[in-house]
Amino acid sequence: MAEKNEKVTCPLCGFQFKIDEARTTICQQCPLKGNCRLLIKCPNCGYEMPLVKVPDWLGNWLSKIGRWVSKR
Repeated sequence: MAEKNEKVTCPLCGFQFKIDEARTTICQQCPLKGNCRLLIKCPNCGYEMPLVKVPDWLGNWLSKIGRWVSKR
C-alpha cells in the first residue's frame, strides 16, 4: 500500500501528484469520499488507477497476455 505523502505518477498523462492531495480534491466527488484505499484518481486527467504496486515481472507478463489476446 502506498503512503499518503508519496508522489504518484499517472500512467496515462504523466502528471505527478501526492496521494493525500488527490484524496482531498478529486476523491471527494466519489461516493466513498476518499475512504477507498485501493484506487486513486489522477487530478489532471481523471484516470483511475490501483494503488497496489505490481511487481515489474507481473506487469510485463500481463501486458504480454493483453497483447496476445488483442491479436485474436
